[in-house]
Amino acid sequence: MITAVDVMSQTQSIFVSDSQSGVPIAHANVMNHRTGKTLMTDDAGTCRIVAINGDKLSVSHVAYQDTVFIIIPNITRFEIGLRPRELSAVDIYAGEAFNRRAAQGIHNVPLRFLTSVPTFFGEPDILKALTFLPGVSEGREGYSHLFVRGGDQDQNQILFDGATMFNVNHFGGFISMFHPEMIGGVDFYKSYWPSRYGGRLSSVLDIRTAEGNYKEHRQTIQLGLIAPKISASGPLWKDRVSYHVGARRTIIDMVTGPIARKIRSGKRDGDIGNLVTQDMNLRIDGRIASNQHVSLSALHSRDRHSLLENYPRYDQFVEDQYGIKNEVVTLNYRLEAGLYTSLSAHASYSGYRHYYQDFSRRQDISYTDGTTDQNNLVSSRHSGNSMRSMKLNVHGKSRLHDRWELQYGVEREWLDYNIYLNREEAVNGSVVNTFDGKIGGNGITNTALSADLYHRLSDRLDINTGLRLSRYISGKYDRWLPEPKILATFMLDENATVNAAFNLQRQHTAMLGFTDDMGRFREFYVTSEHDIPPSVSRQWSVGYFRNTSGLLDNFSVELFYKKQSDVVKYVPSVDFDRDVLEYHDYLHRKGLARVYGAEFLLQKTTGALHGSLSYTYARSRSSFSTLNNGQWFNADFDFRHSANILLMYRFGKGYRLSGHWTYKTGRPFTMPSSEVASDDRRSRFQVITDINNMRMPAFHRLDLNIERRWISKKGRKNWFGMGVYNLYNRVNPFFAQPDDDPGKLEIIGMFPLIPFFNIGFEL
Repeated sequence: MITAVDVMSQTQSIFVSDSQSGVPIAHANVMNHRTGKTLMTDDAGTCRIVAINGDKLSVSHVAYQDTVFIIIPNITRFEIGLRPRELSAVDIYAGEAFNRRAAQGIHNVPLRFLTSVPTFFGEPDILKALTFLPGVSEGREGYSHLFVRGGDQDQNQILFDGATMFNVNHFGGFISMFHPEMIGGVDFYKSYWPSRYGGRLSSVLDIRTAEGNYKEHRQTIQLGLIAPKISASGPLWKDRVSYHVGARRTIIDMVTGPIARKIRSGKRDGDIGNLVTQDMNLRIDGRIASNQHVSLSALHSRDRHSLLENYPRYDQFVEDQYGIKNEVVTLNYRLEAGLYTSLSAHASYSGYRHYYQDFSRRQDISYTDGTTDQNNLVSSRHSGNSMRSMKLNVHGKSRLHDRWELQYGVEREWLDYNIYLNREEAVNGSVVNTFDGKIGGNGITNTALSADLYHRLSDRLDINTGLRLSRYISGKYDRWLPEPKILATFMLDENATVNAAFNLQRQHTAMLGFTDDMGRFREFYVTSEHDIPPSVSRQWSVGYFRNTSGLLDNFSVELFYKKQSDVVKYVPSVDFDRDVLEYHDYLHRKGLARVYGAEFLLQKTTGALHGSLSYTYARSRSSFSTLNNGQWFNADFDFRHSANILLMYRFGKGYRLSGHWTYKTGRPFTMPSSEVASDDRRSRFQVITDINNMRMPAFHRLDLNIERRWISKKGRKNWFGMGVYNLYNRVNPFFAQPDDDPGKLEIIGMFPLIPFFNIGFEL
């Protein structure tokens, strides 16, 4: 029955922002006290709620003071500014009701949590912090790669303000290129995600940079062992246009750089490593009108690592170089087209490049039939890979009814890549061996239509269905790629929710990854074609999510089964540089993978003590007709058991003590079964009969950190921290190789006990 109140009701648009900076506040609760209905603001700080004149609405967020206001006639948009709570009064490690958000397949990772956990060398890192979630692993010690539910690192769709990214790590993967102070929001999906995302098999990581301060100028400086950081934010046009910039650069080359230059010029003997790593971020936001917003963001990241050896006594000189470069530019536009529809448009360019370059000069002395041969050997090598993405899309969201919502969009992405190798060998000044090769793909396109329908069948039951339909074209290879999905969520009560989901994903890129003879992981990216069809993943999952009362406030358990087909595995020979150009001969195709497991999470997210315990049991297996006689074998990152314990305790005037212990089963790796001598008997070649036939020792480590944060008399933030990485000095396996004793392994670790510190302040 329709009442007079129903007739008078209308939808109100609520915009919530920080009163001090003007920056929108996502995940703020807006409650109508008359109806009892509560809605949440989106990433733009906006929500739409039904109310009538005279209704009292309250706005709340755990990091801000609550605000109450009254609906008055002839106004349909209300702009509400929330005042931040005192820094010493609150520590927030979670956002909205856990059981509701997590049951929708999304993990909103609070930035306070991301930047608070103990990390490598004390450098906060978003990708590492995600490994505290069950089902997510970083792979090898120190690395910032993500391995989600048994999938490989290239199976994660990583977006930076909507732009596609490929390798997002600095040298060695020890830290990612995402400057923590520049990040405004992080959404992570691993069981179900909206259809606007697509093209990857395992997960989606949607990273959004932070808007600048619209009210006043602020600058921060932080010093640490790895890289000093600076950031600045403020208005270009007060309340209308803001900027936000940040930069980070290593400083070790201030010591090693002069030594490296002397060694390179021959003025000094010995060896030295030199590393230069930097990233720079920029974001400019403009409020065109109350319902229109535009933002421009850019990222430039660069790495250059070199290792030099100069020993004139032996007439030996060697220089190895490794470089990475990422460049991203994005343009985003948002329009609130009335009370029931919002539209967004996106354009971006993303370019990734890495290279290996080495040069060596040495004397080779051999003895044959009583005579001595002395030769001057010179060799050089330059290899690398680049990948580019250009993307345009338009997405919309329309509320059709109180119980129906439609999301829709269209997207087109252009891809190209190339792989190259140039090398030369000379003996006594005469070239004896040379190779110059290059492969690549251009004009590769993927055009996609997406639609998601959200239906509230009852006050307890929601059904989400979606479809992404892509047309992938690479030369003469033309294929349609449907990606359907469905999610059902049911609220058992106000604090408990269960869900069931099915997700079908297709991936049209592939990674040629391998570990070289120096223990370095190398990766080259290519796209699908006739011989490498897109890989397919089908995932089923069920979950139980609960907000509990008492000591622990969040609990979840999820079960999942994932089946993949048309996966590929690259296994090079001893000439791995050239093999990459001829990868078709070393690529094992039409592989199958199956992963199943259980994930458990316990959290205490508010108050002086924060605690988190996650545990994952997972089994990841692979099968190729051309490997291991067609038998199933353990996948590369089959971590059978993984556990993370995190405790953070706030005390005194802004002090916080945190500790993190992690454990995981050793990962599988391939051990040669035997060796054979070369024809000249001067070298030996390894013989491999089975892939992933051994397992590394278990990995475990304890990190501790203490820090203090306080506000100066002038209202500026200050902080100082110190800690220890790998407190009990565990030698965790980074690389393994056959020992001189038959049947034994030589385990090579990377990081012993390492103290660290950081200090920062606002200007």
